[in-house]
Amino acid sequence: MAKIPVRCKRVTAAFDEIARARLCESSGSEHSAADNSEELSELLDSFFETDDRVEDEEEKKKREEEKSCSESESYCTELETKEALISLTGGGEDGRMKQMICAETELACRSMGSGSSEGFKRRVMSWLRQRGFDAGLCKSRWEKSTRHPAGEYEYIDIIIAGTRYIVELSPANEFTVARPTNHYTSLLEALSPVLICKEDELKQVLRLICAAMRESLKKRELHVPPWRRNEYMQAKCPCRSLVGFEASPAIHSRCRGEVARKAGLHVGNLNAALSGMHL
Repeated sequence: MAKIPVRCKRVTAAFDEIARARLCESSGSEHSAADNSEELSELLDSFFETDDRVEDEEEKKKREEEKSCSESESYCTELETKEALISLTGGGEDGRMKQMICAETELACRSMGSGSSEGFKRRVMSWLRQRGFDAGLCKSRWEKSTRHPAGEYEYIDIIIAGTRYIVELSPANEFTVARPTNHYTSLLEALSPVLICKEDELKQVLRLICAAMRESLKKRELHVPPWRRNEYMQAKCPCRSLVGFEASPAIHSRCRGEVARKAGLHVGNLNAALSGMHL
């Protein structure tokens, strides 16, 4: 819209030229009125074609520059997101501890068979307890709200030296969306088949992935479904009581105690040994 006054000024100048030509005609110019009419038409056509061509070139250049900047910023953001995710899930001072838990859990998953079968997480948890880990099966529940449906979720946790680790099996399956972008697909591929995180790390992982998920859906012009929003995902493995959600710590502690009593398991020796490790 800012270019309209300029165009109007140029058009006025064109008419001024024609007006001067008519003055010449009235004083004995050889050009006829018909000739002037044709010249006026040609002049206007030429002016608009040239002006539009200049504007098209300028707009094209501007769009290319904006696209280049956008792609550069997007690349940096995507790269940083992936690096942060890898750092949270595989690094830290307790990296060796996470690797050991992950290796044992992957071995349990291979031994248990299909991960989609009923009671799979309970069997994996029992395996981990037999291997000496203080593992428990936890269940979180939350009520329906205006932003998300009600639901419940089971997950495994392991406590070592007072530190609680969340064990998530096949984490990428929890974040699948329709028509994912290449970046979002790459981000999910960076997740290991078994995710081991401390409580605060898990919150950051969920926040990162949900933000990337939202961007992926936005680029595809799709809405974020309620069960893929950050607050819904955070409710699955609550680190503490969240507003609008009610965790079930009683189930968490009861599962750990019941399994130990029924199986006659002793988890103290390995836990004590791990507590004394200098990692």
